[in-house]
Amino acid sequence: MKDYIFRNLETKKEKEKLTEFLKHQTTAEYGGQQIFDGTRTHIMHNPDELAEFIHFLKIYDKKNKIKNFLEIGYSSGKVNTILNKFFNFEHIVAVDNFLADMSPNDLLANLRRKNLTLICGNSDRKQTLEIIKKFQPYDLIFVDGSHEYKGAKKDMNNFYKMLSKSGILAAHDIHNREFPGVNKAWKEFKLKKGFQFKEIVHKKYYFDCGMGIAIKK
Repeated sequence: MKDYIFRNLETKKEKEKLTEFLKHQTTAEYGGQQIFDGTRTHIMHNPDELAEFIHFLKIYDKKNKIKNFLEIGYSSGKVNTILNKFFNFEHIVAVDNFLADMSPNDLLANLRRKNLTLICGNSDRKQTLEIIKKFQPYDLIFVDGSHEYKGAKKDMNNFYKMLSKSGILAAHDIHNREFPGVNKAWKEFKLKKGFQFKEIVHKKYYFDCGMGIAIKK
C-alpha cells in the first residue's frame, strides 16, 4: 500500500508523522514551522493537540461512524479540509461571519471536493440556526467560532442539542490565555449530565490552545 498521510492513523509512528505534517501548516507560535505572513493561510492549532484529536476520532469512528459534521468557525477551511481527508464526511455544514482577514485563494481551495453547505453569518442568529437545524443530527460538532464568553457559551448550548445519539461536541481554545471566556464557558458546559468529557492539552508552545471533547452517552 502506498504511503499517504491521510490514510491511516493507528500507530504511534503514524501519529508522530501527522504531527510533523501539521507543524508545516502553522506558525512558530503554535509550535509550527512557518512564520506569520499576514494572509492566515496557516492553521491556528497546536499540531500535537490536533493530531491527538484526529487520532481519538479515528478510534471512535470505528464503532460510531462520523458522517454528518457541523463546524462553527470555518475561516479559510483548512482544518475542515484536513478533517474531511480523514473521514470523508457525507455532509458538512459550516458557519463563519468571515470578518477575519484570510487568503481568498486558500478559501477557494478549501471549498472544493466536499459536500459542503457553507453559511455566512453569525452562529447565534435565528436565520442561521434555522438552516443548521435542517441538517441535524450531527455526529461531530466542532465549536471554534466566537471566543468571547457569551458567544462561546451560546454556541455550546445551542448546538449540543443537535448531536446524534452517540455524537461528539468539541470546543477549541479551552486553555487559550488570550480568550479566558472560552475556558469559562467550557467549565460551565462540563456541568451538564449525559456526557463523558475529555481534554487534550499540550502546554509547550508560545500559544496555548486546548481541545475539549464532550461525548454523548
